[in-house]
Amino acid sequence: MASEFDRLMRDLNQEQKKAVLAPEGPLLVLAGAGSGKTRVLTLRIAHLISTGVPAFNVLGVTFTNKAADEMKARVSRLLHQDVWISTFHSACLKILRTDGERAGLKRNFTIYDDRDQLVLIKECLIELKKSDRQINPKGVREEIKRAKDFLLTPVLYAQRVSDPFERVVAQVYERYERKLANFNGCDFGGLILKTVFLFDEHRNALATWQDRLKHILIDEYQDTNHAQYRFTRHLADRSQNIMVVGDPDQSIYAWRGADIRNILNFENDYPSCRVIKLERNYRSTANVLDAANALIECNLSRKPKSLWTEHEEGEKISLYEARDEKDEAEFIAREVRTLVREGRTLADCVVFYRMHAQSRVIEEVLRKYKMPYQIVGGIRFYDRMEIKDLIAYLRAVAYSDDQLSLKRIMNVPNRGIGKKTMEAFETFQRAHSWRWDEALKQVEHIPGIGTKARESLRAFREMMASLRSQASSMLVSELLEEILKRTGYLKVLEAERTIESKVRIDNIHEFFSAAQDFEENWQPTGREDGRVSLLEAFIESISLTTDLDRWDQGSASLTLMTLHCAKGLEFDVVYMVGMEEEVFPHVNSFRPDVRDLEEERRLCYVGMTRAKSRLTFTYAESRRLYGFRQHNLPSRFLNEIPTSLYETITRFSPESDEEETLIFD
Repeated sequence: MASEFDRLMRDLNQEQKKAVLAPEGPLLVLAGAGSGKTRVLTLRIAHLISTGVPAFNVLGVTFTNKAADEMKARVSRLLHQDVWISTFHSACLKILRTDGERAGLKRNFTIYDDRDQLVLIKECLIELKKSDRQINPKGVREEIKRAKDFLLTPVLYAQRVSDPFERVVAQVYERYERKLANFNGCDFGGLILKTVFLFDEHRNALATWQDRLKHILIDEYQDTNHAQYRFTRHLADRSQNIMVVGDPDQSIYAWRGADIRNILNFENDYPSCRVIKLERNYRSTANVLDAANALIECNLSRKPKSLWTEHEEGEKISLYEARDEKDEAEFIAREVRTLVREGRTLADCVVFYRMHAQSRVIEEVLRKYKMPYQIVGGIRFYDRMEIKDLIAYLRAVAYSDDQLSLKRIMNVPNRGIGKKTMEAFETFQRAHSWRWDEALKQVEHIPGIGTKARESLRAFREMMASLRSQASSMLVSELLEEILKRTGYLKVLEAERTIESKVRIDNIHEFFSAAQDFEENWQPTGREDGRVSLLEAFIESISLTTDLDRWDQGSASLTLMTLHCAKGLEFDVVYMVGMEEEVFPHVNSFRPDVRDLEEERRLCYVGMTRAKSRLTFTYAESRRLYGFRQHNLPSRFLNEIPTSLYETITRFSPESDEEETLIFD
């Protein structure tokens, strides 16, 4: 082990060595992007154990099981022994398996996952005589999760309610916790909350674990929430042997409960702590780092540091002003094609955007040129559930015999047509060899269907008949608006009050942009069987767009992702699109409280520091987003970077290029 450890130590720079070899006591390592923090954390654990600290007394904590497993494997290769490295939830689970009875849990308590939580929450809503249509169980689940992140018990939560939804959540939360106790269960948020309360109320149990875990090392400390912070403070309170590694400039998950103040206030929590800055970046060129440093210095809530590199200056940052979102997508396709011709691969490149909905136009252009791509951390636009639902409604309106579409939407959103009703309906339909729309006309005669379900089927039939009668006199966007109004689809999502539902609402609004784009460019054509309607033509265009049969899934592909998925990754070439006010920074960050805007700036910083050699920003003079044409100013973030670091790209004319030269064979 010694020779391997020594070899790895020789490869470290001076600041990294200081972090690994620092004496006992609190240690804050401010690790900039691409500065080798994982290696430092791993070698610090190895150093402690090799100098006499029993592995039994060490706890390493990170945020994902994958990261924990990788770190554990690295330490094991060096030490040939196991070290406790885990996620916060796994660490708390182990503690509660030992001392959980003091926190009201039997040793064999059950872990309730997201699905189990929903079952219990639905039971609570039924008991409170609240239907899924009034209060969405997923929204309640998310609210309870956030409450536990802030260590709010049902009583404390009830004292803070501010609207009717939260009042219902407070009632559900109290019943939900009672049910968990009766079933000897604990959800993920409860693992940390109950461990903190165990330590609060049973000082002897805390002392036992403090004696056991004398060295605490935590990765990505800027992403910790209040409950995780309190758990950490408890364990490190006696020994003060705590090392945290993180970067306030990469704190981008406040919406998930992360509290940047945990790392900003570390020196106040541990006045004797050492602070070591890892500022040497091993990833990016000097120009990329100079731009990122200039941008992030505009934030006030941070720890001063400045990334530097021994790499060459590199290319200047490219800046492209597009006419609109289509011009922007065309530009990216041509740029990537040029890079591939020069020897790079599609896998070397990534396109970052602020919101999932922005991928639609980029996807359509990439499909047009048969350029393979993959979306990381998301689903292709036309494959997203809410978009497939709306497409199914359009198909069912246009083609009354489209059985597959009718089957998909008959109970979407939930209108009380359950599995048994569907089975009875299909049995009746098949027995008479009728089309589905014909069978719906005979709903009064279908055996095995209850009164309420029969009425729901009848209402569905009447709604579809009405939509079909109106469709010929409507634009597709107008028909979509009518479908959403009649079905209440958007209202259901709005009532859900989850992050997921907000994204789905954004996607639906973006679908209006797709419809409006098509309406503006559609030219009616005749066919042998008569004139094709606007609705039919739109459906056909989507069908062609969503045909994935031609893609070779095993081949290299261009990566598309939101900026929130970017952390921890790196690419030779980075494109950051949609650099406009109200897009990025997002319109929701324009509040008197600057914290939201500063988080947006950190998100931009994270995206920029993923680039190894080439970074390109694009913005559009106008952009259709969520069904509206917007004319926004270029992002303020562009103005916060010195102009000397930019190179403006001259606008090209797509019409003059031969499209076939772009086709990937």
